[in-house]
Amino acid sequence: MTDTYPSGAQNDGMRNTIIEAARELFAKFGYKKTTMEDIAQALRKGKSSLYYYFKNKEEIFQAVIEMEEELLFSKLHKVVDSENDAKSKLREYIITRMETIHQLENYLKALKDDMLGGYEFFGRLKTKGEKEEAKLLIQILEEGTADNTFQVKNVPMAAVAFATALKGLEVPLFKSQNNFDDFKVQIENILNILFYGLIKR
Repeated sequence: MTDTYPSGAQNDGMRNTIIEAARELFAKFGYKKTTMEDIAQALRKGKSSLYYYFKNKEEIFQAVIEMEEELLFSKLHKVVDSENDAKSKLREYIITRMETIHQLENYLKALKDDMLGGYEFFGRLKTKGEKEEAKLLIQILEEGTADNTFQVKNVPMAAVAFATALKGLEVPLFKSQNNFDDFKVQIENILNILFYGLIKR
């Protein structure tokens, strides 16, 4: 029986397989310690076969980070586009954001590892992510201001403040928690702090 899939679909399938295998290795051993040979062995293929799809390890890692970023913002867009009220959206946004980033080990490492800052791609990644997050937060805050739930004088600045606060809390939050239950408790504490003075009483 001959293969009826077009070559493009086959290439995309193999690329995704490589990305998934590399994603696990990068998460377990880190970018620096993972080699092209490691990825090839995980796939039970020769190292030369990887170069048909990717130029080098950096390009594979870039694909992994892009995939994880897409996963994150896909979930955040669902929260923002839901039928919930603005207060519920903001709460769910923060929970979803923190829990998802906590699970996307490579994405978090890429954003926090100064050693990776020399790569132009990671600078673009941070800028892109910051702009996307600002847009989503602005949408929530505008909805809450319009229905008189939030009291915000400058929505864009408030969105920047929220995003900055969340980024600043990522590393200490993730490092200090040994289990997922503790993690959820601390997220609730963060929500209480962030909402204080924002919700009209």
